[in-house]
Amino acid sequence: MIPFDDYANYYDLLYWDKDYLGECEYLKSLVEHYAQGTRRIIEFGSGSGIHGRILADMGFIVHGIERSQSMIDLGKHHHNIPKTLNAQSGGQFHCSLGDCTTDIVGNDFDLTLALFHVLSYQIKDNQVTDMLSNANRQLKNEGVFILDYWYAPALLEMGTEIRIKRASNEKLSVTRIAEPKSDSVKNRVDVNYLTFVEDLSSGIIRKIEECHKMRAFEPHEINDIADSCGFQVVKNEEWMTRAEPSNKTWGVCTILQKKSNC
Repeated sequence: MIPFDDYANYYDLLYWDKDYLGECEYLKSLVEHYAQGTRRIIEFGSGSGIHGRILADMGFIVHGIERSQSMIDLGKHHHNIPKTLNAQSGGQFHCSLGDCTTDIVGNDFDLTLALFHVLSYQIKDNQVTDMLSNANRQLKNEGVFILDYWYAPALLEMGTEIRIKRASNEKLSVTRIAEPKSDSVKNRVDVNYLTFVEDLSSGIIRKIEECHKMRAFEPHEINDIADSCGFQVVKNEEWMTRAEPSNKTWGVCTILQKKSNC
């Protein structure tokens, strides 16, 4: 089963508190610093398309690749995407069904994005290299790849814990229990999700069970894989804060640049 397929209809409700606008402002600042002149963006794992639509509002042309048709369909019903203060004309967002490790939609993109830990869903070495190689093929010479992922030193230091999240609106009440099982030797975490969705008008409760298999990365792994796929590491930093990664940093953002001879 593709992660998110079964509870795509409840995804946005579960992540209602995610700061999509703040994240896109952060991404825009990275683009201005490391990828000036960016116009065309390919986004791997674009989900329901909120990031892509906000970036389009900022004036970028974004093509998303998403494995889950349910998530793509969910995005078609978005009407209340957070708006930037200074919206730019000419931006657009389009999403197609596909696999970020194999599908090619062009070779002239200025920037590739893989957000919300898309890299960490690539648990096998060949999946990671396929994803980075596919990004390289679709980028212009010296194009930039921005991605975030779970940081292995933090997994080792902080470990994981059971978490419960509740959210509701006028129609639904959702309770999700996340029970992770971690392997610090392999830098793996299997997150078992048990979600209860109550229809408030009928009182019917639906139970959804999914397992999201995740991987955390050591800094040297990112460096080695990037080099083997034709990228050089420009910067590693803590997601959103711009601080240096530490063993307390769960999410790291890495900026890669395509080598001029690749």
